[in-house]
Amino acid sequence: MGLRINAGYIITDSLHVGDAEFVLGVSQHIPNDFVTWRCFNGNYYWGHYYSNLVSAQKDLVERAAERVAEIQDVLNSKEVMEPGYSPWGKVQSCNTLCDGVFSVVTESHGGIMVHQIVAGNVLSGAAIKCGFADGSYLCFEEDCDVVIRELMDRKLYRAPVNEHYPPGKYESVIDASVQRNHPEYWSFRKRHLLPALQNKHSKSNKERER
Repeated sequence: MGLRINAGYIITDSLHVGDAEFVLGVSQHIPNDFVTWRCFNGNYYWGHYYSNLVSAQKDLVERAAERVAEIQDVLNSKEVMEPGYSPWGKVQSCNTLCDGVFSVVTESHGGIMVHQIVAGNVLSGAAIKCGFADGSYLCFEEDCDVVIRELMDRKLYRAPVNEHYPPGKYESVIDASVQRNHPEYWSFRKRHLLPALQNKHSKSNKERER
């Protein structure tokens, strides 16, 4: 990765928490001048400025820890997270697929709603682009099975096996739906997401074998 510079500060350290990034910068021109920012989509927000490196490093860690605490507070407040209303109308039934991810049904429609605070933890950037923002949620139409596919890939959701879906059937239905409705995402998944997941699982297996 190339050198990152913002407003005359060289970015030397970075911490990621979900979809949020916190960075530490060192001034190119002023001695003993440091800053921490929150960074999102290439933009830098809410700078905290310091005259010594240790204080800036401490602030960087504290800002990341605060974000972790925010996420945990939301995860601990399931009732707050569950949507009562959706972009398709009032929610009649809500099924939790995993923490912060809900399959909802309305009078005439349905879909999947992912709380914004967990979206970056459970979905790739490619999957997020398939949805649309509505209040505190990232929403996906009912024929968008990209979310289901990613949750299964990340082992956050287990494919059902029952009288309607023998082993392997549910995944094949989801795969066919994704390929049909989101071919660009499917191509990206094959080229980038699957190799990364396979590499991650391989590393995990090797660590367990030690």
